[in-house]
Amino acid sequence: MTELLQWGLDFVAWIQQYRSPVADKFMQHTTDLGGKYYIYFLPFLLWCLNFHFMVRVFSLVLLSFFINISFKDGLALPRPFDVDPTITADREWGYGMPSGHSQNSALLWVMLAINVGKRWFWVMALSIVYLIGFSRVYFGLHFPGDILGGWVLAAVLLWINYLWGDRFLQWLNKQTIGFLIGSLWLLLTGLYLLYRGIDMPIMAGIIAISLGFGTGYMITSRFLHYNGYGNIWQRLLRSAVGLIILFFYLKATKNFFPEVQNGEYYRNMFIVNTITGLWLTLGAPMIFSLPSLRGRQSKPEN
Repeated sequence: MTELLQWGLDFVAWIQQYRSPVADKFMQHTTDLGGKYYIYFLPFLLWCLNFHFMVRVFSLVLLSFFINISFKDGLALPRPFDVDPTITADREWGYGMPSGHSQNSALLWVMLAINVGKRWFWVMALSIVYLIGFSRVYFGLHFPGDILGGWVLAAVLLWINYLWGDRFLQWLNKQTIGFLIGSLWLLLTGLYLLYRGIDMPIMAGIIAISLGFGTGYMITSRFLHYNGYGNIWQRLLRSAVGLIILFFYLKATKNFFPEVQNGEYYRNMFIVNTITGLWLTLGAPMIFSLPSLRGRQSKPEN
């Protein structure tokens, strides 16, 4: 293990000798595309593309976040700067293996490429996945093995989705909405309380968003029949409206969280994040169903 870590440090150091201010700026936007840009990038895709397909993609990405953090904590492997603090002055939360940026971006972009089915999009998607992974090594935030680990987990999730995704959706469609929502709340609130008890706010936050997201989609799919179709201007207008409201909501609720991660912190997180999930799949589609924003809604879904 020591020799492998040293090889990883040497590789990171070799990459970093080519750093420059221009490359840093480009790589920062690249790494953010696989991280903090998700809060706006994923909702844009959700509302601008095929709604039902993007709900499936969004759900897999949420699951991927959950699995990634679980593997990180289970393996408890260091990042490059944990082994050699001189690698970079930047610091990030959590362990190194597997890289969440690499895992989640691979899952997202390969799913999109499969759906688009065009060679040029495959080239673009795989290039983005590679550059996001490379940017994590470039900044000294991950070892090369962390990147490969993230890609392997993404491939496993894609394989599981390919084998059982359609059958799982068929089973869900046969269940009553009361059973589905009740089961979702029972499972996810239990997990939320578990991660609140062991003081893991990031996991609790993901679970709360997933709870609102899943609840909202079940209601929308059964009663609103919103699918996201329409001309390009309707799609862009819908996405702009949804993102503006989401931006102001997140900004307005930022002060709801006390500095200490106490009971009030977790309670407010549960409420804010659950409402965020509900907005993504229920609140926004309700507004988008207005005649001026709705577009053509009769096209059958896959």
